[in-house]
Amino acid sequence: MRKFKPDVLGANVVCLAMLIAPLYVQSLSAREVLPELTELPAPIMVNANHTVQLAVTNAGNRLISVGEQGVVLLSDDQGQSWRQSPGVPVSVTLTDVEFVSESEGWAVGHSGVILKTEDGGEDWVRVMAGEDIVETINDAVRTLSDSYPNADIIRRNASFLTGDEPILDIHFSEDGEGWLMGAYGIALRSSDGGKSWESAFSHTANPEAYHLYQYIPSTDTGGLIVGERGLVSAEQGNTGRYRSVEMPYQGTFFGGMALSADQYLLYGLRGNVWEGREGDWTALDTGSNASFSASVSTPRGIVLGDVSGRLFVKSGVNGDIKELTQASEAAITDLLVNSNGQLVVATARGLKIVDLDDAEFK
Repeated sequence: MRKFKPDVLGANVVCLAMLIAPLYVQSLSAREVLPELTELPAPIMVNANHTVQLAVTNAGNRLISVGEQGVVLLSDDQGQSWRQSPGVPVSVTLTDVEFVSESEGWAVGHSGVILKTEDGGEDWVRVMAGEDIVETINDAVRTLSDSYPNADIIRRNASFLTGDEPILDIHFSEDGEGWLMGAYGIALRSSDGGKSWESAFSHTANPEAYHLYQYIPSTDTGGLIVGERGLVSAEQGNTGRYRSVEMPYQGTFFGGMALSADQYLLYGLRGNVWEGREGDWTALDTGSNASFSASVSTPRGIVLGDVSGRLFVKSGVNGDIKELTQASEAAITDLLVNSNGQLVVATARGLKIVDLDDAEFK
């Protein structure tokens, strides 16, 4: 029987995308039920703008948000109002969204769903699902040489994948390099802007197949992969393969951002925020025990959101982190600054706007 990693189940699962449909629910659900959700279109909801929303991004002047039951929301007035996209072909929870131009965008979610749009989010097509991802990974690991580090363990972990696992992050760089990250070590990489994907399951320095939450691009080249149980991996040169970065913190990292070519801000469970570079990390005092789930750079500093709905601002290197008086009534899942300089906050109860210019500290 498949074993589940304890620090993302139970109470701690509230922190990110998996709070909507925990992994254990997915994996234990009858397989004849879940695949239907990858074929049923998203339901059109009367109050779609109040649904659980997990990620928000921009596509030119349009904002796009994704969340539960395949709901995709579009805003053409910088988040003041939202309407539901009518053309989503799946009803699984969508966990992340990214646009590479005003028209071309990608969304990912549960059951390994990968969607693409070429008209700014009005209509979407399913380009991959969980069974495709599992087949890609298993085809690759079967060819691993026995001398490859942890080859037997990697092949074993790949054999446990069912196709029900969620994709938790998608990222594209300007040169067309793409990453997909997900539960139980799922990792795919593209070198052609998503036209094709290859397995990176064995390349992420993750022999225990911990959940991978985010690929964090550097301001220079390469980047970090962060995940469960303190996993941080850094690219070895420009090889596409990653090595483990030793961390003084062994709890889950949910994400972060690059501050310079080799310096990062990482956030995770129970109020943990760390700043630094390899071999030199500092824990920042947040005054919070709630898990941090989102961040964005703003003119006022780096804004962080947590699962209790609170917002914090960090200014300067190793600067203090102060809490804003403005907050959300529900868990914050993503943050974006719109073209008006306002903070767009994705939450478990929809989206809201915070005027940073008028925001005050507690």
